[in-house]
Amino acid sequence: MNIDSPRTLRGPIDGAGLRPDLELKKADLHLHSNVSYDVLNLPELSPRSLYDRAVERGMGFFTLTDHETIRGIQKLRRELDEEFDGAPPIPVITGIEMKVRDPKIGHTIHVNVLGLDQRQMLELARRRKSVDRFLDFCRSEDLYHAYNHPFWFEPGERAPLSTVTELIDRFPVIELNAGRIPQLNGRTLEIAQRFGKQLVAASDSHTGRIGKAFTMAPGATPEEFLRNIRNGAWRAVPNHTSFLGFIEEVQDTIELVFLKQSAFQVKDTFLRQKPMARRITRAALGSEFVMRPWFFKRVVGKAMKMMAVPPAYAFILQQRMMHRGLGHADSEATA
Repeated sequence: MNIDSPRTLRGPIDGAGLRPDLELKKADLHLHSNVSYDVLNLPELSPRSLYDRAVERGMGFFTLTDHETIRGIQKLRRELDEEFDGAPPIPVITGIEMKVRDPKIGHTIHVNVLGLDQRQMLELARRRKSVDRFLDFCRSEDLYHAYNHPFWFEPGERAPLSTVTELIDRFPVIELNAGRIPQLNGRTLEIAQRFGKQLVAASDSHTGRIGKAFTMAPGATPEEFLRNIRNGAWRAVPNHTSFLGFIEEVQDTIELVFLKQSAFQVKDTFLRQKPMARRITRAALGSEFVMRPWFFKRVVGKAMKMMAVPPAYAFILQQRMMHRGLGHADSEATA
């Protein structure tokens, strides 16, 4: 596989167990609502708004994987059960994205766990400092669990290619993430296929872009759907980020904020690793003067769109540099 070419990941990828006679349903298995700490507190990004959008876009199942909590998806499930008498338009899958910080690994990894309950979430939370204990519990409870965006690292963290490769080998399901450039997703695909792992494609959207990437599998129930993915009867339909695509998403979000909203409070957790940016954002979005629906509001929105260009370019450049660095690691390993 030529992982330097974006063409290597065009079109769907089928699992070894997928048969042409199977009826497939689709789901975006990595999605964040405004319950997540790093998502703006906008009504358009609420669990119910995202659910309604998933129905409109033809999803067969719906899940939220908010950071470290199932509060949003549980509340949505109760609301839908009451409104539709236990038979909502599409079934809901309880999900969560959890950080695992194992000192032996040396960097933080993100794991999606689906189909869990409150007890299982609390047990997993107690095991977040040990990949061994975390994975053992998932296996003992027969829980779907996936290694998210392998080539993503917390600020200040990095890992050698060998460590990421070893982690991919330890997980049953590996994610192709729409927030990664095609070259990094290509690396993920190549390593996952080398070890015979199952693949899913997901949006990881924090801005409501449900189905930017998605996974298809047969199954009348969430349990059957997830089981079939784990057994190889899946079709991953990936997408990838680029500078133009990323800046378009950022600018769409800015437009949503400045054209459709009045003043609102920015969460303390938003941009928590960039306190100066959070203070500026909070001052602007929390000001009735700035957020009034008039000319000044539009001017501020346009200014923020322009200000978003350098960080967006830096985001893509960082991934490209990481890809080049991993290429050097490949060369050294085979020398």
